[in-house]
Amino acid sequence: MYTRLLSRDQCYVRSVFVGVSLLLMLNKLISFFSWNVRGLGHACRCDDVLAELIATRPTFACLQETKLAQITAAKQKTFLPVRMSSFSAHPSNGASGGILTAWDSSVCSVTKTVEHTFFLTICVRLNADGTCLNLTNVYAPTSRAEKSLFLSVLAAIANTISGPWIIIGDFNLTRSPEDKNSDVFNYSEADLFNSLINDLALIELPLVDRA
Repeated sequence: MYTRLLSRDQCYVRSVFVGVSLLLMLNKLISFFSWNVRGLGHACRCDDVLAELIATRPTFACLQETKLAQITAAKQKTFLPVRMSSFSAHPSNGASGGILTAWDSSVCSVTKTVEHTFFLTICVRLNADGTCLNLTNVYAPTSRAEKSLFLSVLAAIANTISGPWIIIGDFNLTRSPEDKNSDVFNYSEADLFNSLINDLALIELPLVDRA
């Protein structure tokens, strides 16, 4: 599976659905690109994202912190290639936040979209064989006061998901001190995060090109 990741981005899959068919699907049929773009207001950043998506040709592109309150057809063309012109977006709150998931409509169709402040979930059906899966794009809050709410909402979303579930994005949480680039580590937040991962039977997938 190809994933373009920066800093805190992570990917999880619900382990109860990790079977041979799903792993083959992930490895051979579809690929994922995830990037906290830190805003798409400037042309140079849009050019960077467009170039990466053209070069890597993912099936799904999950972008966080777009900082876009709305996306016009003209704006879309500045950072999404033609083959990924199908997308769903949760708008930013002013210059804060914003989540976007785009997909290659020649490979799959989206049957349902669910938005939340921290999440954007799409329900997908693959054109090749009708396989269905759920993809949740995450942009978690940075403030400590909101992180417990984020984890509670993620647990609530899990109860609404049936079938294979992939969760990818910027969680703004780390699981161990080794994941940090500094000496500052919040053990209580990590304990809460790890407990939820265990409770939801999630497995962290190994990712390539993680920066």
